[in-house]
Amino acid sequence: MEKNALAKKTCFSNYHISNIENDYSVLGIETFAKICNALNITPDYLLLSTLKSNNIPQNIVNKLNH
Repeated sequence: MEKNALAKKTCFSNYHISNIENDYSVLGIETFAKICNALNITPDYLLLSTLKSNNIPQNIVNKLNH
């Protein structure tokens, strides 16, 4: 997703998204949650680059991680 689209989906300015991206702004938990929601991903995926869940069968997790 492009920065403009992410800014629009999160209701943040492009400037704020850019500051987060370039580590000029501290990412608060609410901002983090909005970004995860806008990207349609879970926080663990964004933080760890892997999907972890006890509710999803392992074969599906493996397919999603590749």
